[in-house]
Amino acid sequence: MEERRRILEQVEAGEISVEQAVRRLEALADEAGEQEEPQIPTPPPEPVERPLLVRIVWQVTLWVGIAVLMGGGLLVASVYAWHVANQWLLCGWPLFILGVLVVVLAWWMQRARWFSLRIRQHDGPNIAFAFPLPLGPIAWLLRLLRPFVPRLRETGVDEVLLAMDKEMRDGRPFLVDVDEGEGGERVQVYFG
Repeated sequence: MEERRRILEQVEAGEISVEQAVRRLEALADEAGEQEEPQIPTPPPEPVERPLLVRIVWQVTLWVGIAVLMGGGLLVASVYAWHVANQWLLCGWPLFILGVLVVVLAWWMQRARWFSLRIRQHDGPNIAFAFPLPLGPIAWLLRLLRPFVPRLRETGVDEVLLAMDKEMRDGRPFLVDVDEGEGGERVQVYFG
């Protein structure tokens, strides 16, 4: 900055011509372009917490799975430990396997990307739902369907979904929150 001011003062004093000043200023700009500009650290984004409905859904699934797993395990253990009738074994193993599957489903739901929509109306019903959204397989399916659906050829929906999935894997969920204030509607859309 100081060098530029000195060049302009030299032009004003008549010590150098305007063409010489332009060349010197361009050379300074080239030198400045080669040097790295100091990076201003950006503050980390505020963490976006998962909606309560999402946390409730996977936790309820987990506890139901644990209860079914324990019930099936107790039936199987009672047949082997206390020589209870073998008919209970037919009930115990399917319950035990179902419990294991539900616990695995709950683990997957806890780690999955979710879509959640919540609408609060001033004088109407409130709407809230949430479900896991596997963006990778959906984008893959859209790529398979692209040759058969003419409108998909013109869009880049699959690229957008893959970019959203990458951002969410990096820990940056999307949250759109529209609030019309007191007495108005509030719409909250969450991907993450």
